[in-house]
Amino acid sequence: MEYFDYSDDFLEFGEALDFDIASFLEESQELEQQRLEEELERIDQQLDQRGEIYNETTRELESKLDWYVDRLQDLNQRRFSRDKEKEEQLKTKIEELYSELRRERRSAWRDKQELEKERRELLRELDEMEAQDLIEDLLSEKDSLLK
Repeated sequence: MEYFDYSDDFLEFGEALDFDIASFLEESQELEQQRLEEELERIDQQLDQRGEIYNETTRELESKLDWYVDRLQDLNQRRFSRDKEKEEQLKTKIEELYSELRRERRSAWRDKQELEKERRELLRELDEMEAQDLIEDLLSEKDSLLK
């Protein structure tokens, strides 16, 4: 059985590779930093969007709540027509809206906290990358001064 001779494919001792590991690592780190910055931007956009959605939702709920409270007050001011059933329906609806508003506030708070946590983690990673860059720069500067 004959085997193919791969010896020509190997580099001779001392031959340089065309592949520059240092530039590859630097480029990889730059790409990772860019990815983290893009992710941070996405989270900031989500925080803004969620804030807008929360504000719109709470405005709608508060508007409905005001409307029901006004109706209840109107009903109470008309003493001659005390409709207990209608009054109880309005009170029930007001309680439901208050509950829904509280749920919306809690949900928005949790959502914001989760995004803020993610944001802090990304900022920490970016800080670590910058610190690593600084250390590498200082070490290379030290090496160049020693030569």
